[in-house]
Amino acid sequence: MNKRMKTKEDIIKQQKEFIQEMRDKTITFINSIDKSEIETILLSGSVSRADYFPQKKENGEYNGMVDLIVMRKNGSKITAEDVFGPDQDPPIPYHCIKIDNIWFAILFTDFIDTDMFSKFEEPRKFSVLESQILFDPNDSYKKALEKINQFAKGDLENNLNNSLGYIHYLISDYKKDRWYRRDAFIQLHENLNTAIRAGVRALFYLNGFYSPAEDRAIYYSHSLQKLPENYSEVISQVCNQNSDSEEDYFRREKIFMGSIVGFVEKSKSCK
Repeated sequence: MNKRMKTKEDIIKQQKEFIQEMRDKTITFINSIDKSEIETILLSGSVSRADYFPQKKENGEYNGMVDLIVMRKNGSKITAEDVFGPDQDPPIPYHCIKIDNIWFAILFTDFIDTDMFSKFEEPRKFSVLESQILFDPNDSYKKALEKINQFAKGDLENNLNNSLGYIHYLISDYKKDRWYRRDAFIQLHENLNTAIRAGVRALFYLNGFYSPAEDRAIYYSHSLQKLPENYSEVISQVCNQNSDSEEDYFRREKIFMGSIVGFVEKSKSCK
């Protein structure tokens, strides 16, 4: 018997006290550092979302990290090492330090304005906009965020249109015929999988969000407000595949195009 998936909302409810503890300890840590050349500090990632759900190791550490975005003041040459000391886990592409058995992964950057934000890859945009302000004494980022949100509105609309166009290209008779005539059903299924990932991103755009990284997009899509009816069942049926089967390809395509793409297109036209 399959277990029911723990949703983001389940984890938030379950981890409420723990999340508050992590946030309190993070604020204590932030209060302890020299911020004379720091403009803004954001709490990001799963602690910001309130679904941080790590396992505790025998030595008391958690097998997860608290994510921070730290922006230096314009013109400052200060480095992460100057503020936080040496990077204690260099293979990870952030500045990582451990304080009282809590690991922090720090994105140390110049001030994020609209121009910088527009150049970020999408998962980074998602990360920035889900973040919470911990330190912004001059309201510099708060003011910049108004312009960033204005930019994001048009950017998401473009992303939605592009995703739908890409889906129809991948599912077009032209694309399918190439592989159908070769009996390459595994490639047909893979093209459909690519279209499904684009469809999931389209659901985020429809709801006014950037899409997170692909390794978490389907999971977090279940928490979106605007979703097709019986979305959990639909996405499960669409993702379940027999990659050698012609019949199963057309089963999946029919459900995907009817229940997910059809929903996105109908909802888009009603906006």
